[in-house]
Amino acid sequence: MPETGHSHILQQVIETAGAHLAEVQPMPTFSPKAFEAFKSQIDSYIGALFDECLREAKRHRSDSVSEANVERASDYLVSHSSRKFSRFLGFIGGILLGAAVSRLFSMTITGTYSGATIALTGGVAIVGALLTGLHFAMG
Repeated sequence: MPETGHSHILQQVIETAGAHLAEVQPMPTFSPKAFEAFKSQIDSYIGALFDECLREAKRHRSDSVSEANVERASDYLVSHSSRKFSRFLGFIGGILLGAAVSRLFSMTITGTYSGATIALTGGVAIVGALLTGLHFAMG
């Protein structure tokens, strides 16, 4: 389908969503500006979901977008921010764990041990391992 066809379909979906939102007005819990911002965010989400559905179908080399593509695209968009946080935790945990292992290796090679250094290195290793484990648990 040509790009103008995609734009037309997307515009129809946005108009349908707008019509549904128009039915629920007035919204007593939203100020007029807040409700306009809310509708704008819905329009943005619809556009992002549409684009992600197309990317998902293309990744699987499909000729058309399937229901599974839509579900995966929606899951990706909804969980995208938590994935960034999860990657950040894994990044920091990996750095801490790597630094602790490096320090333990250095202490072993040089033969310089002290109670404080071992405790600090062990603490850093535990925190690094916990953050890395949390990253894997968050998916």
